[in-house]
Amino acid sequence: MRLWKKVLAAVTAGVLCVGSVGVTDLQGVLESAGTMLTASAEEGTYGNLSYGVTNAGEIEITGCDMGVTSVEIPAEIDGKPVTSIGNNAFRDCISLTEIKMPDSVTNIGDYAFYGCTSLTGITIPDGVTSVGFQTFSGCISLKEIAIPDSVTSIQNNAFYGCASLTEVVIPNSVTRIYSGAFYKCTSLIEMTIPDSVTYIGECAFCGCTNLKKIVVPDSITSIGGSTFYGCTSLTEIIIPDGVTNIEGFVFTNTPWLIAKQEENPLVIINGTLIDGTTCTGSVTIPDSVTSIAGGAFDSCTGLTAITIPESVTSIGDSACYRCTGLTEIAIPESVTSIGNYAFDSCTNLTKITIPDSITSISDYAFRGCTGLKTITIPESVTIVGENAFSSCTGLTEITIPDSVTSIGDHAFDGCTGLKTITIPESVTSIGNGTFDTCNNLIIRGYTGSFAETYAREHNIRFADVNATYTCGDLDGSDNIDSTDIFYTMLYIANVAVGNDGGLTPEQIAAADVDGNGTVDSTDSFYIMYYVALRGAGYDTSWEEVLAK
Repeated sequence: MRLWKKVLAAVTAGVLCVGSVGVTDLQGVLESAGTMLTASAEEGTYGNLSYGVTNAGEIEITGCDMGVTSVEIPAEIDGKPVTSIGNNAFRDCISLTEIKMPDSVTNIGDYAFYGCTSLTGITIPDGVTSVGFQTFSGCISLKEIAIPDSVTSIQNNAFYGCASLTEVVIPNSVTRIYSGAFYKCTSLIEMTIPDSVTYIGECAFCGCTNLKKIVVPDSITSIGGSTFYGCTSLTEIIIPDGVTNIEGFVFTNTPWLIAKQEENPLVIINGTLIDGTTCTGSVTIPDSVTSIAGGAFDSCTGLTAITIPESVTSIGDSACYRCTGLTEIAIPESVTSIGNYAFDSCTNLTKITIPDSITSISDYAFRGCTGLKTITIPESVTIVGENAFSSCTGLTEITIPDSVTSIGDHAFDGCTGLKTITIPESVTSIGNGTFDTCNNLIIRGYTGSFAETYAREHNIRFADVNATYTCGDLDGSDNIDSTDIFYTMLYIANVAVGNDGGLTPEQIAAADVDGNGTVDSTDSFYIMYYVALRGAGYDTSWEEVLAK
């Protein structure tokens, strides 16, 4: 009955963890359970320990008394060698402070010391080849651990939540560090990963809030998603040139991280070069990188500039989300896609170059970039996405290229400084709320176009780009009438209270009928006088009106 309880506990734990560590990890738990079932029915006790005898005639420690404080496992029991610490063997032994294992042990099972909250130190025998799934998870008092050269892998969540662990030396024998291996090891300060490691799993160092420096070896070609998520003290990391992929959210919530480069004698830490020269806090991405995955630099608030090489073809969702220190970025022609939220809330971004290789401005791509004064949308773009430039309060004028056919919902919502936007005839769709709170906006387009219809339906002023704005004709209708009087008086009233007048330069020139460089009440009087004379049937000219 005891054996089946342990199997059930292992399988249940695997099912609960499958959402965070993957189906393959559950498979590993099931395989471990299968191994347990090969043990014979022969069981026994040795002091405070419980054990079973495998079909190979070897001893596996399967449990202990829950109140035990100190354990020394013998090398043999009844003449049979002790070779294994079974799955869950010491799980939740919260009073256990120390344990000694003989060199005969070659296997430590999953969850073997899970939740041993009083365990402060342990020496793993030289014959052990793997630190198992959640083996030391929740050992919050564990301060140090020696991993022998025989170990080749550190499994999922092996040291999860070991909050007192200050130092771990990973031997050159280790080739794989799996997902969540050191998750929330909040006392770790520095970590060196040996050259033997070829794989680092997702969230391997998530939440290591005191980790300041880590060296990634040349053997690594890919850094898993969220690997350093929440490492809020991380200031230096060296990424080798061999890395070809940085997955999503790798550096999320690492606000002081600046340096991410290799083979550069001027290593950058917190915006200062080691040689004493001050720099702007830039990031140089090696030419080997082909994609910047979603969330790669999410919330790196100390980042001020990024150099993206021609090797990069895609920038993922939220790649530079909330990088509030970022001031400019040049996207190379090699990039063909920019993900949603890629530069969302980069409030100090003042300059960005979008290459001709981009075919769409993704949803929320530049939302909240309040420092952005101008933006050039290339002729290759066919779609401006939902909220693409919403709340970009610094934008004043935009020209949509002839290639664009659709402008998404709220694309320019909240662009309170936007005065004019030129929309071509190619645009046949403009979404809901696209220009909400753009109170001083004039849409420039073509008479009879979708843009004009949209402007009229949404009470947005419209100006025909082909119109000739002659003296007094502010709406380009080739007829001076009450509409022109209204536009002139509205402009004068707005300017008087410090608001934008709401006219294009061409319209302002047309309103300045006396030619003194200022549109004022004199101009409005002349226009009204001209309209009145014409209305009364007089074939008068501007020269005659101005001579009165």
